[in-house]
Amino acid sequence: MSRLIICVLLIVCSGCAKDHSKPAANLSFVSVKRERTLLYDIRYQSDVDVLNLFDKGQGEGMIAGFLTCALGDDHDFSIEKAMQFSAVGLIESDGEPLNGGKFSYLTSAFLVETSSSRSSERHLSTTELNNLLSNKSQIPCKLFVTAFGYKTYYSNTMNIPTADLLREINKPE
Repeated sequence: MSRLIICVLLIVCSGCAKDHSKPAANLSFVSVKRERTLLYDIRYQSDVDVLNLFDKGQGEGMIAGFLTCALGDDHDFSIEKAMQFSAVGLIESDGEPLNGGKFSYLTSAFLVETSSSRSSERHLSTTELNNLLSNKSQIPCKLFVTAFGYKTYYSNTMNIPTADLLREINKPE
């Protein structure tokens, strides 16, 4: 529900938002691991510190940062549209910056089906996930960061190897 409220707020405010002029982050996949029955930890690196993109003064600053992965055939990552089948979760720092200017991040993601109106979400079963992913070699993901006073920031696309995710989906509990 909080995701719905944030999205509606962002859509309403996007007309008066200024361009952030920040370079799109290049993400590189590190790993995925099922932590609990419905939660998958996705680790990745970025060449941009995405959690500190925006100033925190004058009513501006980060609202939220999400990683979204397209599990189905819909690859429209725009914040205005609900993706039907996705992996989604908040962006968290996964330690200190690495050598070479890389930043490590972790997203604990739920694999869900979202209604077109964003009024409901449900967790996808193992069978549904196997059916959705069986003919794919990789899953595209993008992160987006919303901030007061700015247009939504989107990263470049990162791909997760489907075999890695299916291994975790089908791992015995």
